[in-house]
Amino acid sequence: MKKNGFMRINALIVCFCLIFGNLFLNINKAWADDIDIKTEAYALYNTNNLNEALRLLENLPIEQKDEEVFVLIANIYEDKLDLSKAVENLNKAIIINPEYYKAYYNLGCIFLNKKAYELAEKNLLLAIKYNKEFAYSYYNLGTLYLRTGKYEKAKKNLIKAIYLKNDEKDFYINLAYAYKFLGKEKEAKKLLDIYNKAE
Repeated sequence: MKKNGFMRINALIVCFCLIFGNLFLNINKAWADDIDIKTEAYALYNTNNLNEALRLLENLPIEQKDEEVFVLIANIYEDKLDLSKAVENLNKAIIINPEYYKAYYNLGCIFLNKKAYELAEKNLLLAIKYNKEFAYSYYNLGTLYLRTGKYEKAKKNLIKAIYLKNDEKDFYINLAYAYKFLGKEKEAKKLLDIYNKAE
């Protein structure tokens, strides 16, 4: 009797392991497929095969679309010059993760290019709030302030961008413009000379 009871328990354990092991394998397979699709979409995007990358990403089930997927979809639409769909997908990314700095940064860049400076400033400041180490947010905010005549603010943000990433020529050029507009011609020339010697 004891042997039969022991065998039943073993049989139940084996069944339990088979059922949940299979379930676990299916979940892992779905997760791996999701990763493979994202990787393939990034590769297609980086080789400028926008339509195929977009097709892959848009065919993902909604539960597999995270904030990174929506930002990549937005980048594709931006490259295709469909800014309304780009903005729509960036907003979807923010709904999923309200602290996702890349979505705010991309929105800021879109609005900066459209000369919607208030919206650009708001989104770039949010990008900085959620990632204080991303140099390009400071650079684009500095660029915005250059365009709107706020040269002291431009200088401050461009210095921060250079502090975080000192190998971007455009950062130095825009900082030189800020110094020039602030009436500091010598500082502007000195800055460009230092950068040109470093190249």
